[in-house]
Amino acid sequence: MTVPASVLVECPQCKCETLHEVLSGRMGGKSVAVLESTVKCKDCGHVHHVTVKSAKPVEVPFVISWLETSSRGKVLLGPDEVLSVGDEVMCGDIPTLVTSIESKGARVKSTKASRIDTVWAKKFDKLKVLFSVNNHGKTFSDFMMAVPDEEFFIGDILEFQKKQVVVHSIRIQERTIRKGSALARDIVRVYGAVVRKTIQGGGDSKD
Repeated sequence: MTVPASVLVECPQCKCETLHEVLSGRMGGKSVAVLESTVKCKDCGHVHHVTVKSAKPVEVPFVISWLETSSRGKVLLGPDEVLSVGDEVMCGDIPTLVTSIESKGARVKSTKASRIDTVWAKKFDKLKVLFSVNNHGKTFSDFMMAVPDEEFFIGDILEFQKKQVVVHSIRIQERTIRKGSALARDIVRVYGAVVRKTIQGGGDSKD
């Protein structure tokens, strides 16, 4: 394990926990990580020796899906750290959303990192927002890629298949909204209708 650049420990001079710069040290231990180091208090400058013990992190296997592909990675977590479905976790430099957790051969909603067999997650820098569009009595499905915090508003005019579509309702996890807005991360499906074009002289034209 790598020696940290700084640690939070009690300073004999300040008589409280302060951030210390690690001047030198080494890591050891098997079931428990042990740091033996000389540190310098960043508040008062006092230099002293410390021994810091902490539980070693565990490697949690991740299967990350993105559209039609998937990849594998690992995330270091404290053994007692609880991971839950719906958590957002960085796997390397990839933002992910946890969709499923397997522990001892069973799917669970949350558990400690030390009990996890595998985590399934989806890449979460962009996501697919599903649309159902009424085209003058016929419905077609489409999608739009969006960042998780992008807002979709009732009344938005969007373009699908070269048609102007107005959003009239948005389905989120527990309900359907018909006014206001929703974040892409919360959307199950957006419903809209193709805008009728008014032709010169009155009347509507079907697109």
